[in-house]
Amino acid sequence: MVDCVICRIITYGDDYMKNKLGYVERFTQYVTKYERSFSEKINFLIENNAHQYTCDSNVNTTDYFELISGLSKNCPSTALSFSMHLYTQWGMQHILPDKILSGILHPEMDNKKIFGSLNEPGIYFVREDQLIPDHFLIHARRTNDGYLVNGVKKFVSLEPFVHFLPVYCYVENPSEHEGRVAVLLLRKSAEGISIEADWDTISMTESRSNTVRFDNVHVSHSDVLLEKKDALQKTNVFAYLFRLSIVSVYFGIAQKAYQFVLDHCKDRQVPHTNRTLSFFPGVQFSVAEMLMLLEGSRSQIIRYCELLQKYLEGNSMEDNISIISLMTKEIVVKNAEQLVNLAMKVVGISSITNKNILSKLYQDVKAGQFHPPQSDVSYEMIAKHELGVLTHRTRWL
Repeated sequence: MVDCVICRIITYGDDYMKNKLGYVERFTQYVTKYERSFSEKINFLIENNAHQYTCDSNVNTTDYFELISGLSKNCPSTALSFSMHLYTQWGMQHILPDKILSGILHPEMDNKKIFGSLNEPGIYFVREDQLIPDHFLIHARRTNDGYLVNGVKKFVSLEPFVHFLPVYCYVENPSEHEGRVAVLLLRKSAEGISIEADWDTISMTESRSNTVRFDNVHVSHSDVLLEKKDALQKTNVFAYLFRLSIVSVYFGIAQKAYQFVLDHCKDRQVPHTNRTLSFFPGVQFSVAEMLMLLEGSRSQIIRYCELLQKYLEGNSMEDNISIISLMTKEIVVKNAEQLVNLAMKVVGISSITNKNILSKLYQDVKAGQFHPPQSDVSYEMIAKHELGVLTHRTRWL
């Protein structure tokens, strides 16, 4: 992996905050002591340098999973949106040389600036020569001193806090050595950038994933991340880290629901008996099923973490990381939703009241099926890989 330039210029806090559990424990204490707004939660993480977690050269995939799932147990929206910054920052360090990293990141990181996600599902499953220009949301035109960018980037998680916006652009006039797709870094403070506060969902409501519009935004040569013909292939790592972030968030939701049910069953007295819910077979069967779903998800995530760690370290792999990443996402997201449904069944009608934590988890877990790629695409890709009907010329993530 490229040596992390940022890590050499940051002075971390005490050893406690270097530990992933330190972030989770402090965040847990912070959000449980008083009711906190989304902005307060994000500012707390930033002030405690959690936004620099993926700058640590010792960070690994399993630690990252534990961090994000731990945050998600306290606030799924916070964990999801914050992970978009963390994984993007991590991926950039993996593919970019020190010269670009230091020029882009060094001046700004001391000011606690946040990255938007690079993720762009519309281009994951096609080759560059298959791209249809009119279907590309962001276009760029080369100029003597950089690029002019026009278009929209939708679903920018954590938008009010984002400063850096890495984006895929369709280049209308590439030079001979450049590809049709470039990865450029835009700064939200630049002239020509406007915000459409259009995030209005019942799931992950607090993530504030608004739309950002670009109107003749100038990008200098120093903010060009990738522009050669292999730009798309080099960004594969972002898809893999994105999926790790997603499964970590939804595993945290499942953990929260499971723990809530355990506590509820131990405390809830059944009318006209001298026993709690824990002693009734129907409840026991549901709890057993929930535990199997949870442990099945954890095992799959750990398997994926081990494979992804090898990929990040440049080691050879027998397994196809693209397929394993898709399988992991499908398994974990579906298990989380099923587990929350079982939890609500055990708790009963009180689980759908606004004050009950399960009602909020139920809303948030529903967003899982909409993170790209959706199930029909994932299933098709997994099956085609197993059946051997993919050609080597088709770019599948």
